[in-house]
Amino acid sequence: MIEKKVQICSNCILPEGFLGIQLNSEKKCNFCCDSTYKNVNWYGRTVGPELKNKYLEEWNRIIESAKKNGKDGAYDCVLGFSGGKDSTALLDYLINDIGLKVLAVTVDIGFMPDIAKENIKKTLDQLNFAQHHLLIEDAIPTFTKLYKYLFLNHKSNEVLLSRKVCDYCCDLLHSIVVKEAVKRKIPYVFFGYSPDQIFRYFFEIPRNEIANVWRPKLIEHQPFDENDKKWYLSYEDINNNAIPRVILPYHVLEYKEKSIVERVESKNLISKGHADPLLTNCDVIPATAFYDLNRYGGMLYALQYAELVRQNPSIRKKWLITLKQVVPLILKNKYKEKPVNDFFQKIGVSIEQIRDVIDEHLKRDPQKDRINSVIRSFSKNKN
Repeated sequence: MIEKKVQICSNCILPEGFLGIQLNSEKKCNFCCDSTYKNVNWYGRTVGPELKNKYLEEWNRIIESAKKNGKDGAYDCVLGFSGGKDSTALLDYLINDIGLKVLAVTVDIGFMPDIAKENIKKTLDQLNFAQHHLLIEDAIPTFTKLYKYLFLNHKSNEVLLSRKVCDYCCDLLHSIVVKEAVKRKIPYVFFGYSPDQIFRYFFEIPRNEIANVWRPKLIEHQPFDENDKKWYLSYEDINNNAIPRVILPYHVLEYKEKSIVERVESKNLISKGHADPLLTNCDVIPATAFYDLNRYGGMLYALQYAELVRQNPSIRKKWLITLKQVVPLILKNKYKEKPVNDFFQKIGVSIEQIRDVIDEHLKRDPQKDRINSVIRSFSKNKN
């Protein structure tokens, strides 16, 4: 049987058949044809200028409020600092452009790439900021337990594992950062999510989400225990209304990926070439990509990068080349092979076990023939 060549959307980078994506007569995908189109893993949320300007005004009010609240050496805000280009640029912006007193908090989930760690050290040295940086590593066992549980117990035919892992991981990471703000009575927490990352939240994470969603029910049962629960916001924190406002500034600030990279590299906050998210993203991501591509014939980050392309068509060629080069490697576990194998070893499962889990769920999926066709097409694609 001869598999046809993978057809790519002429406007973004999504392939036909990828997670049910279809191309029309102009070879445009569902997302590019209809701004309201959505599926369970992603939707393109269009933020018009009126709404953006409304929240930009709110951002300006927050900055003024933060400046007034910081007294006697107290911090104005907490920033989640990962060592990636976006949080690095945001840290520099808050300190040097806005003049805020920032506490930068890094949560080590146990799978931070060495380049991200190098970026953090370089930035702190360059800004002379080490005394205002907090590294939290003690939650690594809880993150490890969470990943193992999700990889071995994910049974959906529709929701990507990476969607689930990302949501649960972010909720835990966010909780840890926010708890530091609660402890110090700091009223604002900022995270450097880019404008394409608005699947769950836009600009401000609602307080009811923090209170009702971030603490998952699964931690009430084995294998999780009291040592794991302590990393989440307590019911006392929630009931006492001590939760700070959690803001995503890049959703309303002017954002251009090229400008972000130029800023961090020109100021020597990050070494040239080390701002690429493919290098700084955590090592959980290629592991979930391996699972999802072999299980569903698609991966979450293709949807995210396609959204970036829609917002800035000039970067389409870069991400299209990346997609065509990387996907066949991920399918065969040849992309970041060592980090992926190390990840599975650290969470206590083998790559063979994961393949068995994938095969077991795939054979029960009503869409298995379509999924297998996409996988075979990508495996043989030479473009």
